[in-house]
Amino acid sequence: MNKTFGSVLTSYRGFGPGFDFLRIALAFSIVFSHAFLNNGSDEFFRGSPLWFLEYALVPMFFALSGFLICGSAQRLSLKNFLINRGLRIVPALAVDIVICALIIGPIFTTVSLQAYFSDRHFHSYFLNIFGYIHYTLPGVFGNLPSDQVNGALWTVPWEIGCYIIMSVFMLTAVVRSWKRLAVVIVTYVVVGMVVQFTASIPPKAVEGILYLLFVSRGTQLILAFSLGLLAYQLRDRIPYNRMILVACILIALAAVFLLDRDQAIYQVPNRIIVIPALVYITIFIGLTPMKLPAVFKKGDYSYGVYLYHDPFLQILMTLFPTLFLGTRMGAIALFIVGLCIAMAVATFSCHFIEKPILQMRKKYSFVATARGAA
Repeated sequence: MNKTFGSVLTSYRGFGPGFDFLRIALAFSIVFSHAFLNNGSDEFFRGSPLWFLEYALVPMFFALSGFLICGSAQRLSLKNFLINRGLRIVPALAVDIVICALIIGPIFTTVSLQAYFSDRHFHSYFLNIFGYIHYTLPGVFGNLPSDQVNGALWTVPWEIGCYIIMSVFMLTAVVRSWKRLAVVIVTYVVVGMVVQFTASIPPKAVEGILYLLFVSRGTQLILAFSLGLLAYQLRDRIPYNRMILVACILIALAAVFLLDRDQAIYQVPNRIIVIPALVYITIFIGLTPMKLPAVFKKGDYSYGVYLYHDPFLQILMTLFPTLFLGTRMGAIALFIVGLCIAMAVATFSCHFIEKPILQMRKKYSFVATARGAA
């Protein structure tokens, strides 16, 4: 009997044995890429095959998310789904924003504290908690190749957007129909190509909105997330097959050398082939047993590593510019040291912020259910 994604998932009682490994591997790889992009080695990074990491890593994260939450979306009410998602992402995000604005910013700013706390950039930075992204704080990291306090926040509004889309899918029962979802995905891609190839036709204001919604880098994440949902719906039909995996890897390798590395992220047509291949690779790995060091079995540290790493890379380059700035070896050193710090902070966040809040949610749900039964 040929294996499918569904049969493999069932054999592991609904839990893919490789997803924990995949999450942490993707998070570590993102820290690696950001070490090069942040320290001034971006030309080397984007001029080498490493550029594909910038194209592939975050979409793979979103594909993983789409596949995993589709099942819970089919089981939960919309209210409970949104509460669970909110409690998963907001507490750690809020802590990150507050620490950056109230501790890191005042320590590293080059302006007076009075000027810092009265500046509109300080006030607007707190809007990051709600997904309205602001990258800079007054006088902070201005001497670095990028003055962004946390460039990783760019994905937050797109993650929120995915949950809004998921809410619509739940309300319209699209989440239960692969045919409807497939129509939505195809329509989304076609509209994206039309917008890209007729960019000069709409008025400028409309063109900007259409580009943001259908062509921009973030829409790559929407597509990956949606294909993750579709893969879960079709899990009993999609083969778990190593030959297909090899074919998808070959597609990814071809993309590394054939795509325009400067524009690939923003080109809709290549997504038709490359993103589905990345989605298959993601889910295949997630369903495959992977060895994971014991330390990573105590909690999911991937979100914390992703969320917290960028400010610490910036701090390290500010404190030790000769060690970490401007060279490839500096980028590697920045990755190693920054990853250690990010992992430590992520561990603390997981056990003392994220887990306690999720446990409170479970306790509340149990009490509410018990009262309802009474």
